[in-house]
Amino acid sequence: MQRVPLKWAPLLVFLLLAGSVAVGQATWSLPPGRSVPWRGNVGVLHDLPLRSAIHTTLYPSGDDDAQAIRSAVAGCPPGKVVMLGPGVFSLGSAVSVTSGVTLRGSGMGITVLRGRRGMAGSFVVGIGDPAFGEERAVPLRGTHFKGGDTVTTASPHGWRAGDLIMIDQLNDPMGDPPVTNVGVGTSSWNGRTGDRSLGQLVSLKEVTSTTATLEIPLYWSFDARLKPSGVRLRGVTSGAGIEDLTVDNGESGSPAQNDSGGTVVMKGVANCWLHRVEVTGSWQSAVRVMAAYRSTIRSCRIHEGIPALPANGPQYGPRRAYGIFINPYASANLFENNEIYHLVSPFLIAGAVSGNVIAYNYLPDPYYSDPNWIQVTIGFHGPHPVMNLIEGNYSVGRIAPDNYWGSSSHNTFFRNRNRLPEGKSGAPWDFDLQHHARYYTLVGNVIGEPGREEVYQLQGVDLAGEKAVFRLGYHSDGDGRREGNDKGVGATLLRHGNWDSVHGAPLWNGTEDRSLPASLYLAGKPAWWGDAPWPPIGPDRVPMYPPDPGVGRGTPWGANGG
Repeated sequence: MQRVPLKWAPLLVFLLLAGSVAVGQATWSLPPGRSVPWRGNVGVLHDLPLRSAIHTTLYPSGDDDAQAIRSAVAGCPPGKVVMLGPGVFSLGSAVSVTSGVTLRGSGMGITVLRGRRGMAGSFVVGIGDPAFGEERAVPLRGTHFKGGDTVTTASPHGWRAGDLIMIDQLNDPMGDPPVTNVGVGTSSWNGRTGDRSLGQLVSLKEVTSTTATLEIPLYWSFDARLKPSGVRLRGVTSGAGIEDLTVDNGESGSPAQNDSGGTVVMKGVANCWLHRVEVTGSWQSAVRVMAAYRSTIRSCRIHEGIPALPANGPQYGPRRAYGIFINPYASANLFENNEIYHLVSPFLIAGAVSGNVIAYNYLPDPYYSDPNWIQVTIGFHGPHPVMNLIEGNYSVGRIAPDNYWGSSSHNTFFRNRNRLPEGKSGAPWDFDLQHHARYYTLVGNVIGEPGREEVYQLQGVDLAGEKAVFRLGYHSDGDGRREGNDKGVGATLLRHGNWDSVHGAPLWNGTEDRSLPASLYLAGKPAWWGDAPWPPIGPDRVPMYPPDPGVGRGTPWGANGG
């Protein structure tokens, strides 16, 4: 085991702030190579629509209500609402919301959509179209650089303005950073194809026969050597939302909710949303997000895993009762102001997931079948998530870009509060950046609890070890044995202005500006925020973070109903 003392941390200067810094004085900014234009480019375009025209109102029948809800949705004109009255709606099969329709209840816990035991389908409620799929891959011509807003194809593409296109390229295991789907195991499902693990989902503004102008610029440079291509998605659902209700999977969870399912599924969607939705009962995933662009999940309460089946059955339940699982590809989505608890991993990100924002969520100690194990609150679990922003979250547990299925890079953690739970000693590290987790950025975070973490940093240790703020470079063979130590993790890690419990003060990166902006994706306090202090977390705030409200009591800033 190797400890890394403070004097070995290059370019860091020890400083204790005496007070808070005025937000208007902020001058620090992310290096261009580590940032993308999140501001104005995540979540539903122009924010969630306020639809008031009600097409029809339904009430529970006392029998199977699934077909009645499906019929009401199918007959609803775009821009109108299918309203559900108070009570429990029983579902014997899955219900999906289609383009332009809002499915709205009378409030969380007041309107309940409850799956029946043994119900058909791989989810309870969703947004999407069975016709969703991928068309032929069209090769791009030449290299397309990060920040560009036009792509050129090698032959006529047949695309139209408004289409969603998945742009990806071959993996590059020897590149900088490495992009690989090989870790403890080898994945084939974390991209459009197994060997294309990094990509971006884009919307087209204008087209010619061989060019397309993008709504949002490229997050990454797509290299001609790696054969970049674009694939149009068909059957995309747009402008659909679910609001103000509870989806209950406590009785209906089954092996049918497998690796492509969940309690609520958003698949093949653009500018869609979940707002003030409670999701209870997660078998594989509580909320599964797949092939999603510019969609929003806001002010939701997501909780409770379903007990595991016997040992000879599928290994779901507590071991795979994920919260929000983003996989295999998604771009420009916003996950904001949600409360997620009593699940294995509140956020699990895997695959070509790029340019998303996960912000202001309350993530208390996640549940795991081993009561001594510190589970992951926010995990990058498969190749190759890139350029995602994690901001303002309040979490208890371990944050882990792991090496299980491969690599990840260029993700930013800004103004988050994280600490280890009490009474647990398994995997005791606040930030666990493992093998091939390169070019991560951590700025303005408040990490740890005085007296809980024992050392600042560990390099490449196995699963045993001291409680630490950081563990860097670990590589496992899958049985807990260390197979190496990736020093590139620490060498490419940018840390600036993070307060940690070992030093009791923030550490700054050389002479970089010490006035931090309030947000990296918001121009100011959001409309749903309320009267709580803004920003809520950081070494420049007094106090540095709000009090923990406790499980099931909303966000620390009191805005869960926003």
